[in-house]
Amino acid sequence: MADAYTRIADAIVPSVYAQYSFEEHVQSLEIYQAGILFSDPAISSKLSMGGRSVDMPGWKDLGNDPSEPVNDDPADSIEMKKIGSRREVAARNVRAQAWGVPDLTAILAGDDPQKLIVRRQTEYWQRANKLTLLGILKGVLADNVANDGGDLVRTTGASIVDTDIIEAAYLMGDRADKFRTIWMHSKQMKALKLADLIDYVPSSEQGRPLIPYYMGLRCVVDDDIPVAAGVYTAFMFKDKAILWNELPVNSEGGPLEFDRKPRQGHGGGVTEMVGRRHFVAHVPARAFSTPRPPASSPPTPSWPWRRTGTAPPPA
Repeated sequence: MADAYTRIADAIVPSVYAQYSFEEHVQSLEIYQAGILFSDPAISSKLSMGGRSVDMPGWKDLGNDPSEPVNDDPADSIEMKKIGSRREVAARNVRAQAWGVPDLTAILAGDDPQKLIVRRQTEYWQRANKLTLLGILKGVLADNVANDGGDLVRTTGASIVDTDIIEAAYLMGDRADKFRTIWMHSKQMKALKLADLIDYVPSSEQGRPLIPYYMGLRCVVDDDIPVAAGVYTAFMFKDKAILWNELPVNSEGGPLEFDRKPRQGHGGGVTEMVGRRHFVAHVPARAFSTPRPPASSPPTPSWPWRRTGTAPPPA
């Protein structure tokens, strides 16, 4: 893809003394406040030594063998049982994005877009990371369909009703009440609202909007949810369902690097900015199965994952 720069045509050239305005992005970032993500400092410590991924060995739970009655026969020894182990693999994500601003753009626009780019880094990376997270979740669902018969996926077609969510939760059997959050598209939310199935709970923060709930599940509404042929995906989570660790950007340029190109713009000058983020996103009881997606992949691929051990995934 060819380089793209913010040109004069992309800016509004106001009258003298007019204030340059910026239209805020409308994507929802509520997913970060819903209690789904958690961090583990041990992961950052392991990846500080390098490597594209980190192994996370762990123990399986004790089996469901019934207890046995005892007796007084010295020759009768109880059979020994063992505890199993599993190996999880979390992948390091190394991501970047770049922006270019010719000096003439700032001069004629009456405001400096460089300042805006710097100011909006946090919000940009929240949105970009959210798309990465959606790609990972799509991969987890694809793995479940391909390798486990889709036993944790309920297909409802293009519609959604209250019983669909109940049926989906009970794919986890007696652990159905562990779910705390549902991440859905606005059209799914609309259907539930029209059926008068949504309750609103005040936020703990003064002045914040009321938080929507459906049968005790916090509803996070987001139009970046995958849609294919009119079918909308929704994800259900327990608390702290996904490990997310931000890692330090230890490259020479750091998390945001500037580069001046004085000859570009026919001598007017161009400033290039490159933003970088390093992080680990991991769904427990899963193993990342490839070192990285192909170079030709889109920014948010459905990366391949595989289940490890016998424990079902948390979401």
